[in-house]
Amino acid sequence: MFQCPQCDKSYQRKTHLARHEATLRWTNIPKDTQQPASSCPICKKSFLKPYAFISSVVVDMPFLTPHREVTRRHAKLCAAKHNQPCPPAARPGRKRKSCEPCFAAKVSCDRNAPCSRCLSLGRSCTFEGPSTPSEPLGDHGPSSASPSPSIDTIPGLPKDDPPFGFLRHFTNPSVKKDRLAIGETAKCSMRRNLETLYSNLEDALIPTDPIMSLLGDMRMPDFPLQLPSTSDDYLLQFPPDPLFPSKLSSQINEIMEELVETSKSMVLDNMPNHEPLDIADLACLFEVSHIYAFISAFFHSLHWHLPIVHFPTFNPGDVSKPLLLAIFLSGAAYTTPSDVTTLSPWLFDVAEEYIFRKISNLPVTSSPEDPGDLIPMAQLIQAALIMEMFQFGRDDMQTRRRIRIIRHPCLVSTIRSLGMFQLKRTTAPKECDDWTWRKLVAEEVYGFLTVCFKNHPALSVFEMNCHLPWDTELWEAENASCFSKIIISRNSEALLPPLRDVISQLLESPVVPLSIPWSRSLSAEHLLMLIYAMNSLAFQARTGLLRYLPLDTIRRAAVAWKQMWDTAIGSPDQKKYLHLGYPKHAEELWWLLNATLDIASKRDASLAYLDNTATDELGNLNDFIQMCSRGAP
Repeated sequence: MFQCPQCDKSYQRKTHLARHEATLRWTNIPKDTQQPASSCPICKKSFLKPYAFISSVVVDMPFLTPHREVTRRHAKLCAAKHNQPCPPAARPGRKRKSCEPCFAAKVSCDRNAPCSRCLSLGRSCTFEGPSTPSEPLGDHGPSSASPSPSIDTIPGLPKDDPPFGFLRHFTNPSVKKDRLAIGETAKCSMRRNLETLYSNLEDALIPTDPIMSLLGDMRMPDFPLQLPSTSDDYLLQFPPDPLFPSKLSSQINEIMEELVETSKSMVLDNMPNHEPLDIADLACLFEVSHIYAFISAFFHSLHWHLPIVHFPTFNPGDVSKPLLLAIFLSGAAYTTPSDVTTLSPWLFDVAEEYIFRKISNLPVTSSPEDPGDLIPMAQLIQAALIMEMFQFGRDDMQTRRRIRIIRHPCLVSTIRSLGMFQLKRTTAPKECDDWTWRKLVAEEVYGFLTVCFKNHPALSVFEMNCHLPWDTELWEAENASCFSKIIISRNSEALLPPLRDVISQLLESPVVPLSIPWSRSLSAEHLLMLIYAMNSLAFQARTGLLRYLPLDTIRRAAVAWKQMWDTAIGSPDQKKYLHLGYPKHAEELWWLLNATLDIASKRDASLAYLDNTATDELGNLNDFIQMCSRGAP
């Protein structure tokens, strides 16, 4: 119980006591010194609202309800009197107090300016600005439901005009951190329902007491069923090294031990300038209290750029160690606490080596008939892809070269040997129960993996005889009920053919593609994959690897793609997800494709980027994009 120091009242929650104390503070202020809390936006008349603010957070006080709508009622009458529209109602709920980076990462903020977390990470610490006249009446605190900002307005990206804003940022040699702008995506990320993640963590952190396991499904009467208000308080209920460790803590301990052994072997083999990892240092990072924050940060940031892990069914206690490690470290890169100093590039290099050693040890056999038997292999490939993307975004040429010539070909060879490029859905998406939905999701994971491999000469797009994956709305459906509702609303949509057939029809189609039955079923994610494929074909064609494919054919396909893009992004459902991840920048890739085709047809040998020599240096590409942007409309 929390006792009020000024009176005899006590409360069960600290927030209730804070609300009570704020009420006392307001009532003790002389009325002649009280400041107006709200005003009419039409006649500017001011009103006192004694119930409104506690540290800039609007708090609901039912006992003051009769006075709550004074300003609102006056504004309605004033609007009618002056023949103006009625101002909108205030948004309910608690208002944001943390800075924008901490709010996006779902971590605690000390609310200083700048806060300690942003200061330790060297990032810009910004708070939501004060209310503007266009905000709803009576809501003079920071907004809790502000619309997601555009990528173009994010401080980490250049403010240049389209069409090459993101590509100029990505290829700019002077950019030293987060050139993929993954960390900034969290500011635009849709807020997720984290209840299932909490529940799964709760199960995974229960100590595995062998005595209690003999009791079967008997209910534990004293087990707390209500989650605390913060993730740290909740997770700290579970000690990191109990007498009977939990399944998740045991798995994390095994990961740390295996990382240390991997680092030792790397130092002995070819990296004598590095020291082996210290398990004591790793323990500071791999704390149980960090699990929730890191996993949440991953699914609000890097996930949108590579959505291969299904968040609604993700269970931290039931995934492979490589996948848990990849998600944990990727999330840690954007939420590392100020007291942790072990997040070094060397740790990521060791994690990369650890994951790809397991990839190289996979059996080189065709995929099993039962898709369920593919889950461990699929999770290992997911981990490798996540680590590839994160490492490729680092400002290190040697790392990019290692990914391009060693890691990625290894992945392509592995996934080809497993037969994933030929996998097709056994069942089309349909209204279903929870068990069927989970089975469909497990099968869909393999489709998401196959479309990630499009680089020649390791792979040709015409080899990809697999179905296109679900769009984001289906993939992110929280449960079977939401999934079924979406399917019911799409009864009239045509089914999409395999990826290679889509590309073939685009290359053979007339300039107007909307007559193709499946063209209106393409989402922004599908169109992003197609423009990737066409850029790959353009490279192969201009270097002479596909002499049978003229550049004019690719140019016509690009025109058809643009028409389908303009149709797709006009849908409200598509706009909902367009600002997340790379689909936002698909049109920039279309601009780059057209510019490349135009310049390649002129055979200008002065451009270093059009040289066929492989390179991991981004300067030539940046010069080419800068030149294209100057000539773009």
